[in-house]
Amino acid sequence: MTEDTENTGENKEENQTSSECNPVDSSDAPATSSQKKTTAVETPVDDTDLSDDDSEENKLEKASCNEVEDQITNLIATGHMFKAHVIAKKAFQKHPNNVGLAQAYALVLLKTGAVKESQNLIYQILGITPQKDEATNTMVITIEDLLTSKFLTEGRADVIANLGHIFNESWKYSRSCRDLEISRELYLASFKKEKKTRTGMHAAWLSWVTGEDAQAKQMAAEVLKLLPPFGLEASFNELIDLAEAQLLLGREDDACKLYGEAMKQSASESYISIVTARQQLYFLRDAGLKVPNKTFEILSPPTIVVFTGHAIDHPSFQVSLFPQEIEADVKRIITEKLQSINAKIGYSSASCGADIIFMEALQSLGGEVNIILPFAISDFIETNVRHAGPRWEKRFQRVLESAHSVSFACEDRYLGHDMLYRFANHVMHGSAVMRGKFLTTEPHLMAVWHSRTDAIPGGPADFIDRWTNISTLHLIDLDELGDNGGNVDKIDLSLVQPQKFSLTFDPFISKTPERVIKSMMFSDLSGYSKLQDEHIPSFLDFLEKLNAAIDKIGVSLESLNTWGDAVFAVADSSMKIADFGLRYCDIIENLGLKYPEFPFPIRARISLHSGPVFIAQDPFIKKTNFYGGHINRAARLEPVTAVGQVYATQQFVSLLYGETNDERNEFEQKGLKYYERYSTEYVGVISLAKSFGQQEVYNLRWR
Repeated sequence: MTEDTENTGENKEENQTSSECNPVDSSDAPATSSQKKTTAVETPVDDTDLSDDDSEENKLEKASCNEVEDQITNLIATGHMFKAHVIAKKAFQKHPNNVGLAQAYALVLLKTGAVKESQNLIYQILGITPQKDEATNTMVITIEDLLTSKFLTEGRADVIANLGHIFNESWKYSRSCRDLEISRELYLASFKKEKKTRTGMHAAWLSWVTGEDAQAKQMAAEVLKLLPPFGLEASFNELIDLAEAQLLLGREDDACKLYGEAMKQSASESYISIVTARQQLYFLRDAGLKVPNKTFEILSPPTIVVFTGHAIDHPSFQVSLFPQEIEADVKRIITEKLQSINAKIGYSSASCGADIIFMEALQSLGGEVNIILPFAISDFIETNVRHAGPRWEKRFQRVLESAHSVSFACEDRYLGHDMLYRFANHVMHGSAVMRGKFLTTEPHLMAVWHSRTDAIPGGPADFIDRWTNISTLHLIDLDELGDNGGNVDKIDLSLVQPQKFSLTFDPFISKTPERVIKSMMFSDLSGYSKLQDEHIPSFLDFLEKLNAAIDKIGVSLESLNTWGDAVFAVADSSMKIADFGLRYCDIIENLGLKYPEFPFPIRARISLHSGPVFIAQDPFIKKTNFYGGHINRAARLEPVTAVGQVYATQQFVSLLYGETNDERNEFEQKGLKYYERYSTEYVGVISLAKSFGQQEVYNLRWR
């Protein structure tokens, strides 16, 4: 049973500046007694787990508020959201009247699901007391309340704009137009104080989205007056702002010219800036604005490539697939194909041969390499690198050192199970699809394969067979490069299979357990530990209604175990577990409101994970059960999950994106419209319970 706590986190956002660590006066933030009462928000993450050492805490004690904000921003940028939360919470508790730390903490709270706490903190900064909305049963502020706030006239322009950003982000959770209207007013107030093109365009678009067309066009016209015609000597971001202003005013040709001018400067910009501009165009098009297709062609994102390929021939091979002497030809063809599709981002494993050649070629073109290994690195070197000799081992070490990222689909031992290669391919594919969602593009698959071999689990042919979009498939056939003597017969796989590790098990276990990929869910009820004896009858009624509702969810599971208030579910598909987990969460959120006699609302923590597990008959209960480290990993995520939220590991989300991408392609091939069901938001790197290590985590919601 886990304790009742509320989770918090932070958004990757621009650096916020701060005044000195003295209590701010009324022009910066209200110093009220109510503010001090609500500064502490509980977190499931133990502060000691996330502090590097005592010296770091001492440095934090001596740092100025500006330095603390910089540290929080850096942690967010590197994905350490929960460590950012620990620092922001401590700093804000020490300096509760510092407006810079307050807004930084509000961003932390928002991004890991503590939306209400985030908004309450903003209300304190604005000096507004929220009122209960009878329709939604939530505490809100009105536009009239906001316009009477002295902070809009006396606060700093950058802080006001950042508060506008938080309300804009809150709309993604609430879908309430009120949040967009408040965001608009905050951006308008900031623009009046400091004429920045970006702030002005935020105000313009929010005006248009909320139906204030005249105000939107007025703001767009004001933005155009801030810079010379067609953005002479303007920066990339300023040119994008000007282009958006022209687009809002219906001047499509002028907008395209400005987008073109911006792209001339794009070489000095991060591709993220280009992607952000594309995302804005997609948002506006979906909202009903006429956006010419030419703008998307101009703002071209980099191509993502998922790679798979054969390794250099193993000495035990009786037939050659990839001899060392054709390495130069393979590298030349890979390089040419990468250049032809403007590939800048790659996902690959790191076997000797095609994988390493691909990564070296992409890096030589200035591209970003992301390595995903299928299992423990010592086993990987032994099975996939060492047989080709020390030269390849050295190249393996170099690509790992120079890679943008190195991660593991599974950190367990290989133990001779080829399905770990297939799992790694699934994770690789899903990771690329996720990245493509952000970059508003679709990943490509490049494969160096041998056309006369059949598919083996996790091999190039296996990956090719699973790739549903042939328009993004690029094949390099080793059979055409080598000397096959005109042979067209299939190659017997037994001739190209190196000796594998053998499995050894306890002699008391008569049957070798099967190792399979499964997706799983753990859930626990927050609030249970607060119940007293007098609440037990109502709680039993709650469980009875909950179990009845579970039976009606209608998702096909391989295993569902319940005991007390906990639930453990297993399925062969991440989509099945995602559907079950989200529906289960919805049921508890609604059911928990029907028991006002409970001292604490009953809510769920739900964790989702995917990975290789052993499946065998339990010798005691004589039923099929699941075993292994990945069961433990899923269980250790649940206690540190935010109350009322569904947290999913990187592996689970990767499989989910891969499965939904395949489903989407099937729909499109049949001429059917596909509707996305899930939304994921990166939470960060979180320390798992009971010192089980760290894990990249996403918040999963219905779209």
